[in-house]
Amino acid sequence: MTGDHRIAGGAASLDLAGPHWRFALAVYGRPGVAEACLLLQDSCGVDVNVLLVALFSARAGRPLSPSGIAAADAAIARWREEVVRPLRVVRRAMKSEAAVFGGDGEMVRNRVKAAELAAEQLEQAVLAGAVAAMAPGEGPADSAAVIRAVVAFYSAGADDPAAAALEQAVARIAEAADAVPA
Repeated sequence: MTGDHRIAGGAASLDLAGPHWRFALAVYGRPGVAEACLLLQDSCGVDVNVLLVALFSARAGRPLSPSGIAAADAAIARWREEVVRPLRVVRRAMKSEAAVFGGDGEMVRNRVKAAELAAEQLEQAVLAGAVAAMAPGEGPADSAAVIRAVVAFYSAGADDPAAAALEQAVARIAEAADAVPA
């Protein structure tokens, strides 16, 4: 890794700390957003990184069409399935077993958490590069509509009995995204 947080990989360089990452951290750090994102992740299978990059792209004037969302997902699907999700599963399992291992277990769990965050940062950098290379789409620019489009992609139109909770999550994330400049 160089000083400017770029990783050279093949013919491309990934911008790990670019505006997409700063936007994601600012949105995710707002009150209630982390919980809302996790609700969408756990109940609809939403990849929160795809969601945040789609919001960033829309706020930057390059909204993603449904096929753009699908292409973004395809760009990172393998990484998500083979790296990010397994790290998340390990981290969550360790949380439930923290009392057994005490401080040493928490230290290891924090290292797994840091690895998960680093893997998500890499995922976002790949997503940002993939989205930047796409032709401008005809997708929604409104934050709530962007979130609904991403949720629809991942839920494949499934009728969710927790629709009210999901709508509250959409509203919370949209409000946060609208408050953060791209």
